[in-house]
Amino acid sequence: MNEQYVPQDQVPLPPADAKVYTTACDYCIVACGYKAYVWPEGKQGGPKAAENAFGIDYPAPALSGRWPSPNQHSFCMVDGKKHHLAVVPDGDATVVNRGGNHSIRGGCIAQKAYHPDGPTKDRLKQPLLRVGGELVPVSWDLALDIMADVSRYVIGKFGEAAWGMKTFSYQFFENTYAISKLAFESIQTPAYAPHDKPGPGNDTAGVDDAGIVTFSASYRDYSLADVIFISGTDPFETKTVLFTDWMLKGHPNKIIMVLPRKTTGAAYAEKIGGLFLQIIPGTDTILHLAMIRLILEKGWQDREFIEKWIANRWEIDSGFGRGTRNTPWQWRTTWGKLGASYEEYREWILSYELAELSKAAEMTGIPAEKIEAAAEMIAKPVEGKRPKTSFVFEVELSSHRILAGNSRSLGHRRLRRTPDGRSAAKQQVVKPVQCSFRPSPSRPGQPSRPSCRWFSRRNSCRPRLGPSSLFGANREEPVLGFSPSNNSRPRPPQGVSGK
Repeated sequence: MNEQYVPQDQVPLPPADAKVYTTACDYCIVACGYKAYVWPEGKQGGPKAAENAFGIDYPAPALSGRWPSPNQHSFCMVDGKKHHLAVVPDGDATVVNRGGNHSIRGGCIAQKAYHPDGPTKDRLKQPLLRVGGELVPVSWDLALDIMADVSRYVIGKFGEAAWGMKTFSYQFFENTYAISKLAFESIQTPAYAPHDKPGPGNDTAGVDDAGIVTFSASYRDYSLADVIFISGTDPFETKTVLFTDWMLKGHPNKIIMVLPRKTTGAAYAEKIGGLFLQIIPGTDTILHLAMIRLILEKGWQDREFIEKWIANRWEIDSGFGRGTRNTPWQWRTTWGKLGASYEEYREWILSYELAELSKAAEMTGIPAEKIEAAAEMIAKPVEGKRPKTSFVFEVELSSHRILAGNSRSLGHRRLRRTPDGRSAAKQQVVKPVQCSFRPSPSRPGQPSRPSCRWFSRRNSCRPRLGPSSLFGANREEPVLGFSPSNNSRPRPPQGVSGK
């Protein structure tokens, strides 16, 4: 599209009777709140409070949630008629984007709406079929008939596993329900993958193995942290409101950023007394292991937390927690073969060559003194008080080809100290899925399918909060995990050592 951009010099105010809808920004996971105002073309509100849907007298200050900028206004179609659309950050918000804060991306949501006379007019309105090498518009009925006929042929000749689905998987339940129901219930294929993975596996396998719920931290945790360790992302650029409204406006903190290039957020971290660790891509696991080793060598680990929450040898051998009896991931949690207690993990990492500081500095490209300074910043007690450290990472770390190693080593670093600086009793840790098998009533004679249920720490049976300590799939780094508190953890029989 070669059309010239024509900036707007004014934006109409929504009239007092404009329809108002609540929504959220869909550009990242922060979920800032917005309000969408819709009203017919040819009508607009006035500057007095009684004349507009915002209910205030104008002019209004910017970033107040009541000042629609040109990027926050567009047009949309409602019942075949052109309407104004203003999508404005919620000025009444008391959580997330408090008071109407927003990112550059969130401030442009209105521009995404279909506008027959605007930049989105080229949006697809019907399916395209490739015929003779050219994409040709076809009707929905024809497209569905072709899809059904081809599917019947493939399934009939090769079976359900030959029918694959690659699908978008973000945003809202309504967007994914029908397509996943088609794959799992109607076709019953195992060949299914969300948009960002080769299959329906874990996003952060190592963190999951460690018994940590990936999204367990609240935004307030970041504002209370003494130190924030950020790996694989710059939230100033990618999670702007989280950074500006919670990380910067909370408790005075230091920020450590691990990235291959220096960003605005990394420069800010250095300016306020934090660190920027410029890493060679693909070596994050080595950095994490070196920092763990330094923490153990210096004695900065949280011994009380480890004793209370990390599985010991007896618990591992007894099969409590995520062993072969209650995990769908048996291939990497084989009972009795891959477990490692804290003592065994400590012995392993203190003798592991790649975890040595000099070797890690060579492989990661980060000076040894910076690695040591980062380990000290996140773990060394100051005047007898442990720093509250929060760990943040993004898909650049978790979606790497060695995501299990990256996320597992990051999880282990958290388990050397109380995660996010909170007491372990407050951790909302959820026990992974427990699977059993049942016959398929809709498919007689077909193999049984898993039936899954979730357990939380509040269950009356008091299950483990996370996995037993386990080795990873690569069988190099042992995997440590949560165990119950001393008041609820299963005890070894009399005369049997628990260590």
